[in-house]
Amino acid sequence: MFSHSDRLTRRAFTRSLAASISTVAGAGAMAPALTAAREATDGLKITGMQTYMFNVATGPVRKDPLTGGAISSPFKTWLFLKLKTNAGVVGWGEGGGEWISPIVRTTLHQWDELLIGRHPLDVVAISDDITDRLPWKGGPILGSAIAAVNMALYDIAGRVLRIPTYQLLGGKKRDRIKIYHGGINFNSVEQGVASAQAEVAAGARGLKGNPLEGRSWPMDHRELDHCTQVVQAVRQAVGPDVELMLDTHGSPTPTLALAFAKRVAPYRPLFLEEPCKVGSVAALKEITRQSPVPIATGEKLFSYRDYREVIDARACAFLQPDVSHSFGLQNFLSIARLADHAQMLMAPHNASGPIHFAALVQGDAVISNLLIQEVSGTWFRRFGEFMDHEFRQIDGHVPLPQRPGLGIDVKEADIARLPYDRKMSYRQYRHSDGSWKGW
Repeated sequence: MFSHSDRLTRRAFTRSLAASISTVAGAGAMAPALTAAREATDGLKITGMQTYMFNVATGPVRKDPLTGGAISSPFKTWLFLKLKTNAGVVGWGEGGGEWISPIVRTTLHQWDELLIGRHPLDVVAISDDITDRLPWKGGPILGSAIAAVNMALYDIAGRVLRIPTYQLLGGKKRDRIKIYHGGINFNSVEQGVASAQAEVAAGARGLKGNPLEGRSWPMDHRELDHCTQVVQAVRQAVGPDVELMLDTHGSPTPTLALAFAKRVAPYRPLFLEEPCKVGSVAALKEITRQSPVPIATGEKLFSYRDYREVIDARACAFLQPDVSHSFGLQNFLSIARLADHAQMLMAPHNASGPIHFAALVQGDAVISNLLIQEVSGTWFRRFGEFMDHEFRQIDGHVPLPQRPGLGIDVKEADIARLPYDRKMSYRQYRHSDGSWKGW
């Protein structure tokens, strides 16, 4: 079906590939194994793509206590990509676009002529080829679309070789991934303590929340006092061994962020995330210089050049690339190596679905400078609705999966029934005078 004679059946292909890999496996040399596999799969081709875009409930809408405007959506939009081959092997990727998912989906389907007929094991060559053909090199739309393709290709390669993707990326440097997720509610001190204790009881050892979102103007000292009280109470409730992360979503001014950092420093947050709007590396660097709490950023950056500017300026302590926005696993590893050279740790961002998380775990296994990995605790507990997997949380860690590829099998029939009936609503972050305060 896909040999030189075009008569090799899928069963014969499987036997041939298995024999090729087993021949070189004893030598422990991956390069000969890849060469043998490449020869055994010489006729393997991508034959088609399919996308699934759907809404996943996230819970009640959070309202700004000051204005009553919605500051969250009742659902997230997830976008899954399936690449098919003439061997019957498929690969899955995810383009975490949220509000831009429809545009990312359209972009993916515009690339079918650049994918169909290509050998799927040419992972980097295909990803680079798409990038090289586009005169526009950055941004979330192109970054998310290429990321989905890149993930799916690595998934196919791992499945074909019958090894986890992390072995294709250089091999694991850890057996489990330290994770954190939400759990600090800033509506009130009581709610903050209750939500944090519930997550810790469920196994969490790292918690994050979003302070300063209730401020009425750029220097709201009542909000500073309130959020500091929540952090203090949560630290006292969960003890010293649970890590606390504080994410201000890039909306405060540098002055407000620094005032907050100085107040909460005694309660030892692991980091303060996105303390100011993206755009001024100089402002970020100055916050990092003055803050007693380590600064983390990166989810709104996309290209290698974006991250290099921040790294070269040492404008943060921890980098947070999002593999489903920043052009996929290969760019993720390039960013990690650059950060590692500068002795900077990685705390990758994740606000998307299970395929994205599966890809992150594979990348996290390989990099030298991983600090901690984000995942939604609520979605983590629901991953089984969307895919068959072996992820589990044990003492604040997720053991590495041993299945081939990304280690998952998407429940395609189930996700095909999920609705995409409306787009995500836009948030309403407003000061009391009506001016914009978010993002």
